[in-house]
Amino acid sequence: MKPSDPAPDAVVLDASFVLRYVLHTGAPRPAAAGLEALRNSELIVPPIWNAEVANALVQAGRRGAAPPERIGQALAAILALAPAVDGQPIDVPRNLECARAYGLSAYDSLYFELALRRRAALATFDAEMMQAAPRAGIRLYPDPSTLVPT
Repeated sequence: MKPSDPAPDAVVLDASFVLRYVLHTGAPRPAAAGLEALRNSELIVPPIWNAEVANALVQAGRRGAAPPERIGQALAAILALAPAVDGQPIDVPRNLECARAYGLSAYDSLYFELALRRRAALATFDAEMMQAAPRAGIRLYPDPSTLVPT
């Protein structure tokens, strides 16, 4: 990540973003400084985030994608982020509208709608959300042009 991509004031954290950092999987591999740069940002997640992250850690362990010690380290790193869980109940009609309008799954539209509603940046490595964000006026973090393929 380039220094010209400063962390936004408020960021919606997609599970894909955090998991790529803490499990060291996927490409493009983000620069290590990217997650650390968010320490001074308000981190926000939808209510589904905790379950989504926990499920990904369980699945990584079952698939043998990460040894148990890395799963434990990943969980500690995730807990240290301490994102605020959005307290607004899920608005199913709005969620459905957002999913349809931007070609997202209902799960992904929870992150997307939260970024729209809170006027926050979106930290994701999800291809569909990265493609839809510019159309919706959502800033992506990190800026996709700053990623280095592995």
